[in-house]
Amino acid sequence: NYGSTDVIVDLKVENLSLVENSKFEILNSETLDQEIESIEIGDATTLIPLDASNSTVQLVSKLIALAEARGIKLSIESIPKARKQLSNKLQNQNIGNIDNNGEHLQGLIKDKNTLFVSKTNIDPFFGYSGTPVTLLREFEQDKMNEAFKSRTDNFPHPALIGPPIEVANKLCEGMNAKSVEITSNNSGINNVFYGAILQSFHNAIKNLESLAIEDKQELKSLIVGTNTDTNSSSTLSSSLSLLWNSVNVLKRNAIVVSVSENNKGFGAKALEKFAYGEIKLEDYKNSTYFEGLEHIMFINELREKYNIAILSSLPEYYLKEIFGLKVFSNIQEAAEKILETNGKSHRISIIQDPNTAIFKKHG
Repeated sequence: NYGSTDVIVDLKVENLSLVENSKFEILNSETLDQEIESIEIGDATTLIPLDASNSTVQLVSKLIALAEARGIKLSIESIPKARKQLSNKLQNQNIGNIDNNGEHLQGLIKDKNTLFVSKTNIDPFFGYSGTPVTLLREFEQDKMNEAFKSRTDNFPHPALIGPPIEVANKLCEGMNAKSVEITSNNSGINNVFYGAILQSFHNAIKNLESLAIEDKQELKSLIVGTNTDTNSSSTLSSSLSLLWNSVNVLKRNAIVVSVSENNKGFGAKALEKFAYGEIKLEDYKNSTYFEGLEHIMFINELREKYNIAILSSLPEYYLKEIFGLKVFSNIQEAAEKILETNGKSHRISIIQDPNTAIFKKHG
């Protein structure tokens, strides 16, 4: 996948190794409807989708339809980052904005009628992301800084529970609001977990752990696609997250290629500041956390360890000269370079749907 289109990789069968996950089954429509009917909604319910992924939109649409069938008009709000996309996807719905004025937000999280909806993902910094992590990132600058400083090293730790996620979980202790956590991939929803925020988040994580595939042998090459479910190719920061989620299966000096259109630019503030020369790579060591600082840290730590390459519409000057990434003009050029480096009999590993590429941790 490359933005709104697909790109063709022309490879011989003997040069291809697809990374797929047969454990990732999709709920059929009937089972999904049964799951949704068990979610408590009423006249006082405030629905808060925290992302605009296809799976979150699908679930929210079904909740709205269920409410309407019961004669209930749901109140819907969202965070600024997701609200515009949600408004485009959920037409004819008035979606309020949760700004960070504290009082309104506090009222929502204390209310048992508030229902957050999130897609639970693998995350390179927190290990996993979902409602607790999104609330931390969006509304708790001091706590986010605490989480950043609580890390044990400067490397990505996807699918690992460590100190940063404990900070996010602690934030949600005692909240009366509930959440629905979704596990899904490009093909659809795998499972839905409803209940108290920490409980549903914990259950979603356990589900993702059960879907993990055994670590591949240390790979000499990897091409990483993007999540069409979350439109992760739209910004550099979202496509880099998928890249960091995959590095643990790479051999040192391996070549890894991110296929990511990035039509909406850099995404995170830290990447933008770094591109324009406002911060240096090492600044993460002493800086107070701001959006995307972990990407600067990971680039600093990993670009010497691996050959990180990208296929993107962003200007080559920034990607190559500033970020130090190798830039390919098309996917075929990337494939040919990998075979030239590793030999004609080399098998290139390709992850088409990074949602499902959850690798069991080492050891």
